[in-house]
Amino acid sequence: MKSRYKVLQCSAILALILVLGNMALAAFPASQGFVNDFANVLDQTSRTEIQAIADRLQAEQGIELAVITISTTSPMDPKEYTTGVFNEWGVGGPEDSGLLMLLAVSEGAIEVEPGYGLEGVLPDGLIGAVIDQEGLPHFKNRAYGAGLLAMARAYAQILAGEKFEIAEESNDPNWLVSFIIFLIIVLFMRRGRRFPPSGSGGFGGGGGRSGRTVFVPRMPRGGGFGGSRPGGGFGGGRSGGGGAGRRF
Repeated sequence: MKSRYKVLQCSAILALILVLGNMALAAFPASQGFVNDFANVLDQTSRTEIQAIADRLQAEQGIELAVITISTTSPMDPKEYTTGVFNEWGVGGPEDSGLLMLLAVSEGAIEVEPGYGLEGVLPDGLIGAVIDQEGLPHFKNRAYGAGLLAMARAYAQILAGEKFEIAEESNDPNWLVSFIIFLIIVLFMRRGRRFPPSGSGGFGGGGGRSGRTVFVPRMPRGGGFGGSRPGGGFGGGRSGGGGAGRRF
């Protein structure tokens, strides 16, 4: 009798796990493309310019940038939700060259997560510095479109091999460790080769600050992802849950 009871109990637990797993999957909306304004908070200008940046990244470097606004991530916390939707959508293609920016309105949260293929180019400290300098000033005034656009421009500049100046007052307490790790990765990747030019251009914005200047290697062009995907459907990329997030 006890054996039968244990079997029934285990079956019930397994069924509950399956139900909860399906509920979690169902919580993620279907992708609408690179820009997904589910919370309806983006102005048309910001939406159009973010789309143009994403199209350019995909066409020139094979990088998939996904931007999501959502009213709430409940019952999941914003970070857990971001990792889940990243892997559910497969942002980044077979080389895992994806970047997801998620803004949760009710939680007052911004999360940015890179795919495995971009972790060496976008370390957590650098991702956090971009949020602090480019996004938070706008988000605190509820200018969500302007903040996401400024961040998209900054990340695009970094991915194009251009400089990004980190202000000394960055809110990320772990920037030094991340920066040192980043430099080691860059030196390893670029051993025997010179850094790319640091001149401005490309994606615009981001000038006029004092502080540490970060140089990054230029990502290879033509990642083999095919054409742009304005109607949704990413290429199977994955994320390990890295990146950075802030509350505003």
